[in-house]
Amino acid sequence: MIRHVVMWKLNAEDPEGQKVAAEAMAAALEPLVGQIDGLERLTVRQNVANAATNWHVILESDHTSIEAVAAYGVHPLHVEAGAVVKANTRERAAVDFEL
Repeated sequence: MIRHVVMWKLNAEDPEGQKVAAEAMAAALEPLVGQIDGLERLTVRQNVANAATNWHVILESDHTSIEAVAAYGVHPLHVEAGAVVKANTRERAAVDFEL
């Protein structure tokens, strides 16, 4: 099992704009569970502390294998959801590790 973790800085600088962006990202990404083979779990959450210095949003997802992570990355449904993410973010960091 591979855990895929992504953090983003949002374009929006105000709390309400950040909330709206995080909700849009969650709405686009979380329904992918059950639609992409090998994607077992996915959650998107907004940071609740030190928004000026911390990353604003995190995604945690579990995949059956590193190959499943790669397939998820190019899956058309993920690419479509990624457009929502890209429209709302300015920086990204990610890590994948075995559970």
